[in-house]
Amino acid sequence: MAIASNLLIALDDGHGMETAGKRTPLVTELGRAIKENEFNRAVVKYMDEHLKHIGFKTLLVAPTDADTSLLARTNLANSKAADAYVSIHFDAMGNVWGSVEGHSIFVYHGSTKSKKLAECVAEFLKQGTTQKWRGIKEQNLHVLRETKMPAILSENGFMDNPREARLMLDTDFQKEVAREHVQGICEYFGVSFKEIKEEIEEVVGNTKGIFRIKTGTFPNARAFANAIDKIKADFGWVIYEAADSTSFDPNYRMYTGIFTTKEAAQEAEAKIKSKYGWTTYLIDESK
Repeated sequence: MAIASNLLIALDDGHGMETAGKRTPLVTELGRAIKENEFNRAVVKYMDEHLKHIGFKTLLVAPTDADTSLLARTNLANSKAADAYVSIHFDAMGNVWGSVEGHSIFVYHGSTKSKKLAECVAEFLKQGTTQKWRGIKEQNLHVLRETKMPAILSENGFMDNPREARLMLDTDFQKEVAREHVQGICEYFGVSFKEIKEEIEEVVGNTKGIFRIKTGTFPNARAFANAIDKIKADFGWVIYEAADSTSFDPNYRMYTGIFTTKEAAQEAEAKIKSKYGWTTYLIDESK
């Protein structure tokens, strides 16, 4: 088993904040487009924190919002002898809303080590938020070709897909994607994964449970209120009404629970998915 502190992971947050074209079409409720780097940099930030928590060393190859050249990124990773290179992206087909969806991972042609790293990350990505899995693909991209270590580039959705575009600003989705990449990195190197314990503030009265479910993310107050009514009417469960919409993140997040066993929480999560088809995420507070 490898020792995390002996390993250096190069993290690449894709395009710069102002890179032309790297944004969604106009999101009406926001009154603006979402820039790809708003998602990319958040995921890299969470990955950086999580990898360090486990004991890895990290290297940010594009640490500012400027569009750092690809050559500068790969030269830095190579000069520091990074053990793996991970580039985070969000895909697009064009500049108008469409129906293409899903996530994928790219590797350089014939790179068996990169493909193995991609397979490890894919194992966990496919267990998270429900998305179409588009597979591991080979492509002649600079950050995959010019790196001297296993390198992957993940496309975590489509910016011109209405549902997936809105996930870009969902903090829970950003953290989930980061966590899944970190799990894959740990799997690849044979390092034990260690969860980051977060303080949970959403409570009902003075009650705090062991397990809860991130039940859904809703684009406006009406959809949020309707969802609460559905859950309460159909199941009678306690709802953590986390209506924390902001100008940066307009979504309303809802949490369901108090569950004292993982089995009970998983059963409840399955019922929600089956009845409503919502994206859910089980949060374990027992660790």
